[in-house]
Amino acid sequence: MTMKNPFNTLFGRLALMTVSLIVLVHITAIVLVDRDRGQIDAGHAQRALLLAVEAGRGDPLAASHVAATLGVSYVSAQDAIRYGCPAPCENTSGPIEHDLREKLPAGSKVVTDGETGTVWVQYAGNPGWLKMQNATLPARRFLSASATMLVLAVIIALLGAWQLQRPLHRLALAAREFRVGHRAPVVEASGPRELKELIGDFNQMVHELAQAEQERAVMLAGVAHDLRAPITRMQVRADLLPDEANRRGFLRDAESLSRIVTQFLDFARETADTSPSTSVDAHCRRHYGDSLADEALVRLDLQAGDGFGLPLVDLDRILTNLIENALTYGEPPVEISTSRRDGQYTLEVRDHGGGIPNGQLDRALQPFVRLDEARSGDAHCGLGLAIVRRLVRYNGGVFHADNAADGGFVVTLTFPA
Repeated sequence: MTMKNPFNTLFGRLALMTVSLIVLVHITAIVLVDRDRGQIDAGHAQRALLLAVEAGRGDPLAASHVAATLGVSYVSAQDAIRYGCPAPCENTSGPIEHDLREKLPAGSKVVTDGETGTVWVQYAGNPGWLKMQNATLPARRFLSASATMLVLAVIIALLGAWQLQRPLHRLALAAREFRVGHRAPVVEASGPRELKELIGDFNQMVHELAQAEQERAVMLAGVAHDLRAPITRMQVRADLLPDEANRRGFLRDAESLSRIVTQFLDFARETADTSPSTSVDAHCRRHYGDSLADEALVRLDLQAGDGFGLPLVDLDRILTNLIENALTYGEPPVEISTSRRDGQYTLEVRDHGGGIPNGQLDRALQPFVRLDEARSGDAHCGLGLAIVRRLVRYNGGVFHADNAADGGFVVTLTFPA
């Protein structure tokens, strides 16, 4: 089973695009803005240090006032480590240290305490240290704030992408339901204006197509019902014919017309049958196993168990159409098999004929399409597979038809367990 690409969806691509953009902007801001900020902080620190050094050469009392105003403390060399200078109190590397050393006289030392943001400077020519409390933002706090902003921005971007794709996701689900023949629900119009207009047009299209389908079904059912009475009269009058050959011919034609009318009514029906549910395996054994001794005609492989049930009338029509189609257009034996796997029941009917040309598979599933026109007169109006597909859909199943790998035509019907 192939793994689906999570980014091959609208949400995945929107999320990837927005998150990538946010991360790129965030990294760019850190690199560029932090560099400029560091240079500005280094300039301010350099001027404050210069004032503190100049003030320290004069009156000690005035120097202490100036240093306090500038946020600078005088610390002797032997007390520097004891007062917090990171041992061994030698030059540290970093953007702020690099920028500040470039602005100070050669030979000056700059040490930064990344935990507290304190900067220690030993001005060239002065034995003591100058301590600048909270001169820089501690790296831990800066990284923590940056990471928090990045996470919040990513969460907001993901929520925005999710909200944007939700209307399209609902529309895609409704379109899929409509494509497989289910009654598509009315999709709630939401999202941007273009999406609302698209959803509104889709709802209107589905409504108009449903109306057209209903009108066609009503017309087809009406014609079929109207034909019932004349067909019955034909059968009665045929029984009165004195000539045996003519009587059999008329009865055969009347029976063919009756079967065509029945197919019309089955095709026009829009819901599943309300007849009691019956076991598929038991039904197949009763009608195609125990009562049919010739295994060269029909073979059974029933493994689904008693839990696999369908409405009796629908099941009978599904099997009748499939087996009649297999015997008419394919070759015996017709294999009927059932199974249960992966939480689904499967009913499969297969013949051993020549199959259907690959280019005509889709056409063969369309209503009123006959691939073999020579056989169209014997009660075949091209509705068999179309009726089966509708009945399967009405019962919540999935219809699939294809040529078997080793020859023959196979129809697979899958139902939820």
